[in-house]
Amino acid sequence: MKVLLLTHGGPLDPGRIASGNSVRALGLALGLIEAGHRVIQVYPAALGEPSGPWLKRGLRARTYADPAELAAILKGESPDVLLVGYWELIEALPAELEIPIVLDVVAPRVLEAMYQGHLDLGSEIRRTLACYRRAERFLVGNRRQMSFLLPWLILAGFDCRAAAPIDVVPISAGFETHSPLRLRPGEPIRLVTGGVAWPWRRSENWLAALSQAINQHGPGRAEIVVFSGRYVYEAVGQGMDGVHDARPRGDAAGPAGKVHSTSPLLPYGELHRYLAERCHIGLELADENPERWHSQSFRALECLSLGLPLICNRYLELAELVHAYDAGWTVEGIDELPRLIAEILADPAQIEQKSINALRLLDECFHYRRTIAPVLGFLQGPRQAVRTEPIDLTPVQALPADEIALTPDPSPTKKGEMAAATPAADRKPALHAFRAFKPLILSLTRTIGRLTKGRRPTVILISRADIWPLNHGAAVKIERTAWGLSHAVDRVYLISDDRTCYHEVRQGHFAKRRYPAWLQRLGPDPQRIRTWVLAQGIPEGDAFLYDPAVDWGLVLRTLYVALRSGARCYQAEFPAYARAACWTRDLLSGKALLVEHNVEYQRLADQYPELSPHAQAMLRKIELGWCQRADHVVVVSEHDRAQLIADGIPPERLHLIPHGVDLDSFAQAEPLDLRTLYDIPADTWVLVYHGIYGYPPNLEAMQLMAQEILPRLERLGVRVQVLAIGAHPPGERLHPRLRFIGPVERVAPYLKGADLAVVPLQKGSGTRMKILDYFAAGLPVVSTAKGTEGIPLRPGVEAVIADDPDAFALAIADLLADPARRAQLGTAARAFVEPLDWRAIARRYLGLFSAT
Repeated sequence: MKVLLLTHGGPLDPGRIASGNSVRALGLALGLIEAGHRVIQVYPAALGEPSGPWLKRGLRARTYADPAELAAILKGESPDVLLVGYWELIEALPAELEIPIVLDVVAPRVLEAMYQGHLDLGSEIRRTLACYRRAERFLVGNRRQMSFLLPWLILAGFDCRAAAPIDVVPISAGFETHSPLRLRPGEPIRLVTGGVAWPWRRSENWLAALSQAINQHGPGRAEIVVFSGRYVYEAVGQGMDGVHDARPRGDAAGPAGKVHSTSPLLPYGELHRYLAERCHIGLELADENPERWHSQSFRALECLSLGLPLICNRYLELAELVHAYDAGWTVEGIDELPRLIAEILADPAQIEQKSINALRLLDECFHYRRTIAPVLGFLQGPRQAVRTEPIDLTPVQALPADEIALTPDPSPTKKGEMAAATPAADRKPALHAFRAFKPLILSLTRTIGRLTKGRRPTVILISRADIWPLNHGAAVKIERTAWGLSHAVDRVYLISDDRTCYHEVRQGHFAKRRYPAWLQRLGPDPQRIRTWVLAQGIPEGDAFLYDPAVDWGLVLRTLYVALRSGARCYQAEFPAYARAACWTRDLLSGKALLVEHNVEYQRLADQYPELSPHAQAMLRKIELGWCQRADHVVVVSEHDRAQLIADGIPPERLHLIPHGVDLDSFAQAEPLDLRTLYDIPADTWVLVYHGIYGYPPNLEAMQLMAQEILPRLERLGVRVQVLAIGAHPPGERLHPRLRFIGPVERVAPYLKGADLAVVPLQKGSGTRMKILDYFAAGLPVVSTAKGTEGIPLRPGVEAVIADDPDAFALAIADLLADPARRAQLGTAARAFVEPLDWRAIARRYLGLFSAT
């Protein structure tokens, strides 16, 4: 297919000063050419004849002097698609043109125009909308720009109900291969920034603060280099209104500006050589404003492509990836810069690792071969956008107050909604207000929901907040589920009771994101919620799991993320969190999935015999009610499935998906020398158990080990040391041969360094994830039947099962005396968990969202 690429700059030439638009055009051109398409770049003749090495890689280039010559080129070339690199270039095209137009709006022009006083903003907006109406498809640089463009397309008359004709194609790089940085001894760390100092990009205060911070550490440690100059295409009609000097003001750089130097803009090739050979850190820092918030900087991408880690503002969309890949540093405010500079100068070696990460970030997220994918998809079948008439913006007469009516929704409340949705003092005003405005809310959210529906699958996972550190089974399951899903979908958003932050998970990388300040303030008082939950008789240790049943703020936060991301798959972990999932589904459409870690009402009744009948009834009502409301319910054992069927949940709604295990982590882990680490004699066997000892069944298991099993092993003449791994150990020592070592960052090296795993559990419910960990480590296991509950293993094949203390101790002694038997059990156990990799488990979850 032939693509004509219309730009207002020529092909990128290493011998000339380059603009970001030229870099952008090259990324698009090379991506198309390497995919087998023919590309002709056409640009104004005033910029000179085509030049540059890219012309030898299949790119053709032509120039035009006026619209008539451009029309002639279009007629002669007869392209299949016209890709326009700047919005106003559409005005030079013939009025009657039947070629599909893809318009690149990587720079949010309306936002830029607000800062340029010589422009009539109203006129610019009208021109922009007129140009938009001529295009079939639009390219933007990031997801924020996509959200910004959507209402303008609606104003221009595009029907965006089914989908918006917008693709995210970031400014790209990867035109050359570069190696990670290597610091040279004695060389100052050189921070670099620059470009045209547009009025919407105010960096001077940030550079001043950096200069002051560097000065505090004495001469020769670090320096800042700023490249600055006029816009390269100013001569062909691009005004420079408001351009300012971005250098620090006053004497911030210190005496004679020793830590701060400036340079004119350099030709692209020379600039690249200087950055690659002399610089170490890129800077993308400026005062926050709407234009900056939506921006995607070609400066930042150039730095990453050369292996320069970035220091950037945390408000930038790019900052999330910089943080996730550890490809630099992100800062919230200027006051953080002194500490950051001190940290870098104290440990400059970190720059080399972050350089490796920067190149990986560039390759995985911004390489032109990857970013071109949406354009290639469109070229497979170019199609016209669906248009209506442009929106009439003529002011309308407001209705008289007595003609406004809001009719409450007469439909009955859906079954399963908890009767006491909020504490009584808060409930009545909020409930009356919601009922009055419910039709309006439903209409608004469903309309926005259709407009923002995700192009690729995106999942919102709603969960308890105590996920990190990963020191209990539920945390591991939730974190690894999000991790696994993120490899199968575009993104996973992990939402919890935390009212300030949530996480975006992309390709296994977790990035923390903040809710806007106004949203953080919405929701009932957390203390009043907890007081109400405890008043129902729900045990204090588990009350936090039921706060979401009355926290309407969690519903709002879920709606916010769903509207921003386009996600329509909502997965709740634990029953009360299904409230937010089901409400969001009802308002925006999609599927709601409830994951049952246990049959919770039954677990709590078993764990707390003193639980009141009222509390038991309420817990059961909450859990079964949301099981009825969810589209699908996941259970982790056949026992739990049978219980929920007996409770009246339709069998077709229940799906057995077992826990997974991180096989890669165990395969890569090196065994720890536990005997050396904990001073264990060579003639003593090392046994392990892990769990959280604030959970009574885990502590009781270790008490049984200390009081019953270890004394029996001593009588059998078997010397062992039990290492109990996990948080909240008891304050007293239970037995000289049992040592609580606390939580560890990674459990795999500890398990692989042990001789045997023991699981003397007597109580508890759900699936024993610790068993799967032991199996993944290839560790032989002795367990009670309760300890393997929920896992369909074969006793004597994957693990030895023994329920009374005598049999348990004898099983341990027999295994320790038989290395061949231990190896046989370990091999069978590892084979058992091979199908349970978290990626495979995540695909089973994803299948439920697409199921009817």
